[in-house]
Amino acid sequence: MTPQPVLLALKRMLAMRHFKRTETVDGVIDTRALEEVGLTEAQAQEMYRYLAIANYEDRFVVPSSHREQAREAFPEKNGCGFSFGDGCHGSDTKFNLFNSRRIDSVDVSSKTEPHA
Repeated sequence: MTPQPVLLALKRMLAMRHFKRTETVDGVIDTRALEEVGLTEAQAQEMYRYLAIANYEDRFVVPSSHREQAREAFPEKNGCGFSFGDGCHGSDTKFNLFNSRRIDSVDVSSKTEPHA
């Protein structure tokens, strides 16, 4: 297996960083590195937006309600999370959120049990 996609991704990240550095520090728009890896200025800006540190207001989740008005969370402990089926169980739906083959269970007991 060739590492070409990985190398291209790393080169694109370096080109994006070079572009943003020259834009921020030097005040110059230099798209030569972007052109070498097949990126546009808009794509580099979008990459930077997704890969950079989040804005301060996006870093923390502030509750939108008062604690005294919130319901008790203890009964929800060990409850089911997000699912398309009937609660914690699987579903009959063919929809797959993650666009991959569904694996119901994997036996890992031989790998997790301590040896005597």
